[in-house]
Amino acid sequence: MSTSTSPVEHTNEVRLIGRLSVEPEAVMLPSGDEIVTTRLVVQRPRPPAGPPAPRRVDTVTCTAWGPTQRRNLRLLGEGDTVEITGALRRRFWRSGAGPGQSTFEIEVETANFMAREPPPTPRKRAASASAAAQRPPEPDPQTERRLVLVGGEVAHQ
Repeated sequence: MSTSTSPVEHTNEVRLIGRLSVEPEAVMLPSGDEIVTTRLVVQRPRPPAGPPAPRRVDTVTCTAWGPTQRRNLRLLGEGDTVEITGALRRRFWRSGAGPGQSTFEIEVETANFMAREPPPTPRKRAASASAAAQRPPEPDPQTERRLVLVGGEVAHQ
């Protein structure tokens, strides 16, 4: 093995293709900075042989800091298949009473729509409606009317 006397350029480039598992959400940091964050689910390659098994996935937090990146990420929706490029970052913050915390995330440079997940099947739709029926509706802060779920329909009170 030979050693080189010229410096080697380090690289931090990430390219992921996966499905957004949540809607991109704008978050205001205590510093006053706004970020947009979402989670990307990326399927791992299938094993070459062996008995069929559930496909494993990795879930990665993706965060947009710049105005263009925030705007582009907000255009995407839950279930969209997207290509994200950027860099792996470790972000640190202090919690109220405990020691500082950190997380790894992808700092988004580009976010490109590739495909939309098909609408949910009747079985998935029924499960979603059942889950929604179990959550009490939240009052609308702009008006004094409350939204109430009645037989699967929203009624104003």
